[in-house]
Amino acid sequence: MSELSSWDVPPPPPPPPPSRPQTFDFARPFTFVFEDPRWLSKILVGGLFILGICILIGPLFALGYCARLVRNVVAGERFPLPEWDALGDYFAEGLRLFLVGIVYAIPVMAIAGLLLGPAIVSGILANNGHHDPTFREIQGIFSGFASCLLAPISLALSLWMPGAMLFAIVEERFGAAFELGRIWGFIRDNLANYLLAFLVYLIARFLAGAGILLCCIGVVFTVFWQMLISSYAYGEAWRLAKTRP
Repeated sequence: MSELSSWDVPPPPPPPPPSRPQTFDFARPFTFVFEDPRWLSKILVGGLFILGICILIGPLFALGYCARLVRNVVAGERFPLPEWDALGDYFAEGLRLFLVGIVYAIPVMAIAGLLLGPAIVSGILANNGHHDPTFREIQGIFSGFASCLLAPISLALSLWMPGAMLFAIVEERFGAAFELGRIWGFIRDNLANYLLAFLVYLIARFLAGAGILLCCIGVVFTVFWQMLISSYAYGEAWRLAKTRP
């Protein structure tokens, strides 16, 4: 017993280092793609689907793919780029997101029609021999008013839509995109990261234009890359959210 009691008792393991608060990594949305061992083939397939925009169906697969990417980012997966192995699911989800966009676009198109309709009619009358300057004045007034009103509406919609899409993607429900109170609460309570994601989206759109340098056809691949960048950024904003209504 005396021999056993003389054994040294190993010291307890050191406590884990305190966890650092997670913050939005502004650079990672632009680089995460290239960490995936199969990134090149995934980008090539996605670009081919974007090329299918002439028959509309192709981009729906890309939309659904990006939705799966968002959920992988939210789940914290190391390589969030999905495989192209669930085309039926990608198409169905892409169609759902496309319909969400259509529903949100209807009021904007209606407002644009009401504002631009008189300007178009006045322009037609002025060009068809009606030399009364009143027609030109009416056209100018309605065109200027439409521009002043539609610009802030378009900006507000471009800021709002990613939040609506996030709810539809994460909850996998069409109706979640129209729960306005919940969406507004999420954007308001996580505004800093949400705006950072929006800034990433703007930069990615600018970079996507580099595809024109690749004999134009390369733009379909850079457009798909831009979609991946934006999806990752908004998925990260959701993952880091302090509150989700």
